[in-house]
Amino acid sequence: MKVKDFFKWSDKMQKEENRLMKVKGEEYTVSDEDKFKNFKSIGERMNLDAEQVCLIYLLKHMDSIRNYVLTGSEVSEEPITGRIQDARNYLLLLGGIIYEKKWEEKK
Repeated sequence: MKVKDFFKWSDKMQKEENRLMKVKGEEYTVSDEDKFKNFKSIGERMNLDAEQVCLIYLLKHMDSIRNYVLTGSEVSEEPITGRIQDARNYLLLLGGIIYEKKWEEKK
């Protein structure tokens, strides 16, 4: 893939990831303003930190991506690009949770 084609594709992927983040985020914030509400809520119930919960979600997608890389097969109805987009979004969410925690500690 040529560099210009890669960045054109990358921009398209990032726009779709942002769209997915907004759409899926509405469901998971449980009508709360806190973007990380679901991670915190599950963490409280399971005695885990929000970042641990987020990592578990991320690893679920990474296992699917790993399976695709090793076997070349898409087992579920969701295409591999969707799994990659979700993984990238969970990395972004994890970064946000860590950032918030560090920021809150400085207050």
